[in-house]
Amino acid sequence: MQNSEFTDKKLSLFFSHLDVNNSGTITTTELQRVLLNGDWTPFNLDTIQLLFDLFDQDRNGYIHYQEFVGLWRYIEDWKKIYAAFDQDNSGDISINELTLAMRNFGFNISEKILTKFVKKYKIKYSSGEKKVINEEKLSVNFDNFIQICVTVKDLTDVFRTLDENGDGWAKMNYNQFMELMIKHK
Repeated sequence: MQNSEFTDKKLSLFFSHLDVNNSGTITTTELQRVLLNGDWTPFNLDTIQLLFDLFDQDRNGYIHYQEFVGLWRYIEDWKKIYAAFDQDNSGDISINELTLAMRNFGFNISEKILTKFVKKYKIKYSSGEKKVINEEKLSVNFDNFIQICVTVKDLTDVFRTLDENGDGWAKMNYNQFMELMIKHK
């Protein structure tokens, strides 16, 4: 993912390289091998699955070339957004930078809740190992930034369907709550 300017031909060749079994599709595992954060760590499987869920239009569990093109462009757009909010060029998005990003996206989410999101996504890695969290420097890398932003948007969209008056309050019964939890694990 180092070269952000892929021509259609280069992208097609890249996809062919990813498709190790020549099936015309790629799996989450094949995609994870090439999606890297700025520190050369692979994207976590939760983010990979989130991307698959967004772009696997036929819901067959695989990404074909046209779906891959959309996914690749989506990631390239997120790279630009990430770079814009990484104001100190540290390679990570701090809580302050994340708060600024969320406000710019139109989400008035508290720093306390964002801290909880960061703690949740900071410890999830594909190997199952947990990374020690430095409480003084809570930040997220690129794939976790995507995951947090998409999750906040999805949860906000669901909340807005329950916020009948648009006043920031939603009323729900127990079954509605459980359904919400099932949909947004």
